[in-house]
Amino acid sequence: MNEGSRYPTEIRPAGQSDIDGLLVVERQCFNVHYYAYYMLGRRDFEHYLENSSCTFLVAVLDTEIVGYVLGPVEPWRVPAAAHIDSIAVLPEAQYKTIGTHLLHSFMQQAQRQGCKLITLEVAIANDTGLAFFARHGFQPLRPLRNYYGQGLHAQFMAASIERPEPWDLPADP
Repeated sequence: MNEGSRYPTEIRPAGQSDIDGLLVVERQCFNVHYYAYYMLGRRDFEHYLENSSCTFLVAVLDTEIVGYVLGPVEPWRVPAAAHIDSIAVLPEAQYKTIGTHLLHSFMQQAQRQGCKLITLEVAIANDTGLAFFARHGFQPLRPLRNYYGQGLHAQFMAASIERPEPWDLPADP
């Protein structure tokens, strides 16, 4: 449980039995024009579960999967880095610090494995996502033209994770 959360959310490693709930989150969060071709399916989630170099966490509220974060953690890179391939929280569970807890849990795991940097891409059209990551220390590095398709650009962002634990958990707006 996250004691600082306004809602009792458990952040834990994802498992095979979570896939149906993950698919619900995926459909509700990424059914927009700039992500339509990048929605994860059952086989994608299975791949992340089977890949030992990936961190894959879920947020559970009561017994329902309400969010997730996943991506590769590569401490052998120079600099040692992790990449968030996807993070999502059900619309009705947003603005309750769940996204913050998922993000910081991912960052803590990456830091424990020796990573110094977290990277990600976010759609330029996703003002909420851009603001969320900026609040959590992510800096824009470069635009990625046509990343999500013709005319659908992204921003490549990064944050340093060289800070002491425990993480301060700023509230989601």
